[in-house]
Amino acid sequence: MKSIEQLLVDDARAPLEDAGFSARVMGALPPPAPRMAWWWKPALILGSATLGSVLAAAFGPAGASLAQGAIDLATAHYLTPGALSLLGSALTLAVVGAVLAADE
Repeated sequence: MKSIEQLLVDDARAPLEDAGFSARVMGALPPPAPRMAWWWKPALILGSATLGSVLAAAFGPAGASLAQGAIDLATAHYLTPGALSLLGSALTLAVVGAVLAADE
């Protein structure tokens, strides 16, 4: 005697007679849209992050180094230009990582 699972599997494998309905539906569908290359989205995001970082470094306050920002944060000086630059860079990298990790 067959189990209920085996009966269901056998039933699922049996072909359904549809008099060509499935073939007509598949033939009426438009062709699939072309997909973007897998590397396109990461390249745009990383390129944007790089451009943003370069612009931030070019137009940021003078003397705001990330190393000094780390020292400022370690000594509880949170609103110095170096600390804000470090926090901004860390936030940018976190957003880039989150966007890259999110899959459509």
